[in-house]
Amino acid sequence: MSDEPRDGDTPAAAPETRAAEREGEVRRAGAGVALITGAKLYFILAGFAVQFLLPRLLASAEEYGTYATVLNVVSILNNVLIAGTIQTVSKLVSEREHAAAAILRRALLFQLVVALCLSGLLAASSTWVARDILLDARLGPMLAIVSIVVFAYALYAALIGALNGRRLFARQAGFDVGFSTMRTAGILVPAALGIGALGSVAGFSAAAMAILLAALAIVGVGRSGEGAPTLRSYAKLALPLIVYQSLVNVMLQIDLSVLRRYATLAALDAGESTTAAAELGARLAGFYRAAQSFAFIPYQLIIPVTFVVFPLVSKAVASDDRESAKTYVRDAMRFSLLVLIGLAAPLVGGPEGAMRFAFPAEYGAAASALRILTCAQVFFALFVIAATILSGSGRVLASALIALAGVLVLLPASALLIARAGAGDGGVPAMEGAALGTGLGTLTAFVAVTVTLQRKLGASFSVLSVVRTLVAGAASIATTALLLRPTSKVMSLAAMVAGGVVYLVVLLVTRELTRADLDRFVRRRRKPASPA
Repeated sequence: MSDEPRDGDTPAAAPETRAAEREGEVRRAGAGVALITGAKLYFILAGFAVQFLLPRLLASAEEYGTYATVLNVVSILNNVLIAGTIQTVSKLVSEREHAAAAILRRALLFQLVVALCLSGLLAASSTWVARDILLDARLGPMLAIVSIVVFAYALYAALIGALNGRRLFARQAGFDVGFSTMRTAGILVPAALGIGALGSVAGFSAAAMAILLAALAIVGVGRSGEGAPTLRSYAKLALPLIVYQSLVNVMLQIDLSVLRRYATLAALDAGESTTAAAELGARLAGFYRAAQSFAFIPYQLIIPVTFVVFPLVSKAVASDDRESAKTYVRDAMRFSLLVLIGLAAPLVGGPEGAMRFAFPAEYGAAASALRILTCAQVFFALFVIAATILSGSGRVLASALIALAGVLVLLPASALLIARAGAGDGGVPAMEGAALGTGLGTLTAFVAVTVTLQRKLGASFSVLSVVRTLVAGAASIATTALLLRPTSKVMSLAAMVAGGVVYLVVLLVTRELTRADLDRFVRRRRKPASPA
């Protein structure tokens, strides 16, 4: 009789081996989250430096709003290319690491076609988009220039996806830091020299091309070989993710462009001249972008979880290891909830203080919109985490349909609320309408994806964990609001810090946050194992 196990037999040590492998993956995931979170924190700080300094370097809120509008349009395309391509290449590489070089070569060929098509389309349509969609023909040249960024991002994302799939998180984080530095300098230096929004847009484009060239030099372009998907099979995997990411980024950012368009139309209906209406739209876009710079912080900090959990879930599902997949889901959702509520609560409690601390006084008009938008972004971030998990398990279509549902709620709701608010009261009601419409869309997507995740993978949130976290969040909001002082920047900052401290204390008291959590998600107790 053969000593080899028959099909269906499981060696006695297999459960312990699988458990040890899962624990090792979780620890490496924690280290990966720490590395990429550090890089993302640097990115946020660099971005915040731009948001803090650029309104002061540019001539007016209208000029800042012009810059914000151009970046809003291109960011939707950029983020689609970054997230969709990274996930596609990461999934392929994580499942077939032996063919990583061949996969990278094939991905770059596909992305080159995508880059040429999308950047060319944006450049060719820039005049029409500026004049007929955004109602300001002056934006046309800037949209044409920033199409360079679309080209660079399409290729750069494939290179980062290859690093992510091989779990080379340190190298991925290094590129994030390098690009953040170049991008910040490229935007701020031209503005400081008096070149204006046009110079900042050109500087951003130059930074994007520079990081692409650096990544090509360091990561390489792969090589031909066995194991790479055909262009058709790559497209079959990539296109659903690109469609999904398109919808996700519309949900994330389209509200600024909707606000600009419908606020401008409201001003025209109120009898304002074309120039005056366009200036109002630009000014509100500038105010609203300032509010977004705070509201996006929770989402931006939690994004590293998607980079780490996607290849883990993808690999577990491909190996038919449902127990590991459920573990990753539970850990990712709980960790995300803890971080998001902790970051959002002080902003909800003291939006006036946040705006006062970072921006000129006139930008305080967006404080009430910031409170609503912060809540909307918590729903959005949780939706993205859950949808990324669904995509990693092979259910990209489900993620895309849920994102579509969110967009179909967000767009008409935002347009209707802004139109009903009109252009009066300094545009404050219009900005609140844009934020509330976004909240309705993101809440719809969050509820739908949570239900789907539970049904498909059998794991989601713990009810007790949610209750404890919300109690801690409520305490943080109350503390921030109580300590906030209407005229002091120092007290505004202190109030928000106090709110964060109270949040952590309540989590510790209720034992929602334990030493084991810190060891698992934050502390890097051992060097991550090199990929096999």
